[in-house]
Amino acid sequence: MPKVEDIYEGVHGEASRRLLGRGEFLRLALGAGAGMALSGSLGAFGAGGARAADMLGGEFPIGAWWPPPPNQTTVERYREIKDAGFNFVIGGNGVANDVNNAKALEAAAGNDVRLVLTDYDLHQRIRGVSGARAAQSVADGAGGSSGSPMRSLLAEDELRVMGEGAFDGSRIASSADLREEIRQRVIALLDAHGGSPALSGVNLYDEPGAGLFGNVSFAKSVLSARAVGLLPYVNTPPSHAAPSMLGVRDYPTYLARYMAEIQPPVLSFDHYPLLAGRAITRDYFHNWSLIRRHSLRTGVPSWVFIQSVDFDGRNVGLAPRRRPSRADLLWQINVSLAYGAKGVQYFTYWTPENGAAGFGQALISKSGTRTPLYGHAQSVNSYLRSMGKALLPLRSDDVVHARAKPLFGAAPFRPDAFARSVAGGPVILGWFRKPGAGAKVRYLLVVNASAFATATSTITMSPHVAGIFNYAVADERFVPVRRPPRQTGPRRITFRLGPGEARLFRLRRR
Repeated sequence: MPKVEDIYEGVHGEASRRLLGRGEFLRLALGAGAGMALSGSLGAFGAGGARAADMLGGEFPIGAWWPPPPNQTTVERYREIKDAGFNFVIGGNGVANDVNNAKALEAAAGNDVRLVLTDYDLHQRIRGVSGARAAQSVADGAGGSSGSPMRSLLAEDELRVMGEGAFDGSRIASSADLREEIRQRVIALLDAHGGSPALSGVNLYDEPGAGLFGNVSFAKSVLSARAVGLLPYVNTPPSHAAPSMLGVRDYPTYLARYMAEIQPPVLSFDHYPLLAGRAITRDYFHNWSLIRRHSLRTGVPSWVFIQSVDFDGRNVGLAPRRRPSRADLLWQINVSLAYGAKGVQYFTYWTPENGAAGFGQALISKSGTRTPLYGHAQSVNSYLRSMGKALLPLRSDDVVHARAKPLFGAAPFRPDAFARSVAGGPVILGWFRKPGAGAKVRYLLVVNASAFATATSTITMSPHVAGIFNYAVADERFVPVRRPPRQTGPRRITFRLGPGEARLFRLRRR
């Protein structure tokens, strides 16, 4: 796959100490978002979903992927995960079979952390291949480099865990036999781990090609029928994935088929935008615009992976990625919030072994010591718990880019009923509304478009805007923004945003 080139350069609070019940985690996973009545009004995505903000106090899903390896799967290590501000973990890094999953569930339960279980046996049954051939098929796709550090990492890990004695898909004679093998493995997982209070879901498959949609959907149906409160988790690839990896001609076709055939409870995707230097991938905003469109159209909340590790990438068909700074983490999260994200996951928590992707340092080093990224994530996650609480029950109305040069997939600013103009540094404006609250109140998340430079911006409101309230992250409440004594005419707000920072406002029209 060719490299993706860039065209753009670019608190406070404590984690909940209550272990979420399975049904509550599923409702949290659905965001306020897949919808049912929320405080007497429609949920953020219309009728038919979950009352997450009411039932969970607005706790925002913050996940860690690539957890401590089996020999480091302890209560103490999972307390470290909790202390960094994560409320759930996705398995992997050797934690992907019955023995190691049982250890992880025990460690997670001891720290009020939830676990989305990964099982490589199930993944191989869904593919219908085994051993070295199974791992190679994941890494290579249609015979070339995968273009996916996640897929390559999983393939290497799966081969280490399963080895040559893995499930032999070659003996399956028919699709009916394969479905029965899948069904039996899902049931076996529930029998082995269903009693754990920390179990919140099953990672059915990561980045499936379209040819696997039928098997993934079948596994989802078996899990959902037998364990209503567990999340059937699937993650999708980024928009620059090759057609050979997607299994269809292009990414929009992939997403349309994925949503129609699998009908996931969350639309999760990974896209690692931080190229070397100060660049970002050309298609990052294009990717987010497509995800947002499908999320709103289907009423399924979107989740995203945050790049929290550097990697070389060239051996898997990608340009090298830089090591994130605190501002890089914050920028990715705030951009994702502006595009309507209802959950984030970090790629990665523990530093992977240097395989094909050539990984650098994540939050925890390979030897188990904290890197500076751990402290960065801890700080950013504290902010996210508060900001996510405010945004979780809201529905995305629009996303525009102001004062910025044209970007692929990014819509330019245009005056509307609330904002008349934007001056100053480049910013991203995410517009939201609270379902059922009427047309006179809107929420505006203003994000610094740069992870490197400070932006000072002024937004001139419509003459009809009578009230402006700023969200105080530390206090988790909106406070009035007073009009300066000498300011006349339409309301204006001027503010300074550090690299990657954002401000949330509530606006009220007359």
